[in-house]
Amino acid sequence: RLALPVLLCVACPALAASEPQQVIERLNATLLEVMQNAAELGYQGRYERLEPVLEESYAFPFMTRIAIGPAWRDLDQDQRARITELFTDMSVATYAARFDGYGGERFEILGEEPAPRDTVLVHSRLVLPDEEPVELSYLMRRFDGDWRIIDVLLDARYSELARQRAEFAAVLREL
Repeated sequence: RLALPVLLCVACPALAASEPQQVIERLNATLLEVMQNAAELGYQGRYERLEPVLEESYAFPFMTRIAIGPAWRDLDQDQRARITELFTDMSVATYAARFDGYGGERFEILGEEPAPRDTVLVHSRLVLPDEEPVELSYLMRRFDGDWRIIDVLLDARYSELARQRAEFAAVLREL
């Protein structure tokens, strides 16, 4: 069963993944476990199970700064901390809502390649029964020695961070 290795890994920060593919493997294992137990966990349980793994897998502070764009410079430290917290909560909530059931899906890691500015792309896919696989490429960068996800590309074309930046820009224009 996947739950035990995932829980052991969450309980042992010293065992945190240090290579890009290991980060994605851990994320995928957690997503599968959450999907397989989605009904019994409920939304709140999925959120609680995903939160620590997502926070260790993603560079949410960096992503928040990019999503906010130039307006980031105008924020004080407290505002930056609060908006980073909200961005993180929104990201975890999105995962908890999307991964709400299991129908035989599985993840495959296809490999990795160097990318610009000391980043790495980890190519993977979500294999769905009776449907075309969903291609997911994780753009990763090292922060304080640990590899973290800074963007997810759907079908190697659609940037999740670009979508979030467009959403934040629209919200900021309304303020």
